[in-house]
Amino acid sequence: MARVAVVGAGLAGLCSALALADFGHDVTVLESGPAPGGQLAFGPQPFTLPAVLRDLFRKTGRPLERELDVVPVEPAVRWVFADGIEVAVPNASPSGARRALDDAFGPGTGAQWDAVVAHGDRSWRELRPLVLGHAGAKPARSAGTLRDVAASLREPRLRAVLESYATRHGADPATAPAALTVLPYLEQTFGVWTVSEGLAGLVGVLAARAAERGATFRYDMPAAGPALDGRRVAGVTLAGGDTVPADTVVWTAPARLLPDGIAVDRRGLFARRRDHDDAPPAAVRTVVTQEQAQPTATPSIRFPADAGPATVTYDTPEGRVEHLAPSAVHGAAAGRVTAIFRRPGNVTRIRGLYLAGAGAHPGPGIPLVAQSAAIVTDLIGRA
Repeated sequence: MARVAVVGAGLAGLCSALALADFGHDVTVLESGPAPGGQLAFGPQPFTLPAVLRDLFRKTGRPLERELDVVPVEPAVRWVFADGIEVAVPNASPSGARRALDDAFGPGTGAQWDAVVAHGDRSWRELRPLVLGHAGAKPARSAGTLRDVAASLREPRLRAVLESYATRHGADPATAPAALTVLPYLEQTFGVWTVSEGLAGLVGVLAARAAERGATFRYDMPAAGPALDGRRVAGVTLAGGDTVPADTVVWTAPARLLPDGIAVDRRGLFARRRDHDDAPPAAVRTVVTQEQAQPTATPSIRFPADAGPATVTYDTPEGRVEHLAPSAVHGAAAGRVTAIFRRPGNVTRIRGLYLAGAGAHPGPGIPLVAQSAAIVTDLIGRA
């Protein structure tokens, strides 16, 4: 049994803590805030690839469906354009999406989007081994930028939709990789899902199950950095100066807290992005309207007339929640066209120190963050 310190009680930290406690390790979760959740607190976040979460729940006891009501989002998304046109895109239905686009923009428009999804299918076949962390997986050669793919679309509003897959994450479509077409492909192929109980329900179930397996949670414990003994991790140094000893550390906190030279980042992207690590994935605000809209899990992607970044909105019982692209990283998050392959690896240069979460391989978003935790826990192994 190893003493494992998990830094951060967001999705990556909770998934790591649950799996490692189930593996028989002595797990302590150190969270800077007063409760678990991390970025999952930023309102509704429908997700793809629910199999990643299902696999974690299946391996650690009761199936996911015994704990939470995971349901498809219908429609998957609503695109709202400045000229008043709205398109409700059916969930996991290529033929339905094709009809919706043909009805909105004219015959043949759906076929243009089909070509984008087909591009994503080809990209996913190349990326899947890399995303899932398979040994020996290597990135394919760069195939251009997302804007290159968008330029092939005759319908200008579809170009805006495709480029929003970059801008909604603070990236520039002119430098973001064309492989981001994987995102619409995954949405149409595997569907878009949500938790009826809300993401707070997912957080609560993960934290409770981790505690059942023996994990200890310590809140209001901000970490200053890993404690090192030469080239080996010795624990976690807290902001107050105390050290929590550990044989293994899973780091899901902001990467800026790591000393230089720890993350494996062969081409230096990590260092160039360090100034942006503290920016949240989106600025979030809740606008309480006088006349409440019907609550729905369907996101509305709103495209401004000035071709600026799209805004993602959700109608909740409390009002309309708006997610705005973070201006601090707009145009920088994706870096060069191969940046998707150059996130800091899950294994660091320090023995016993691992990285998980949105800032590490394979990237942001609920399924990828959960997958980063799965990769790390498999690397650590059973007690």
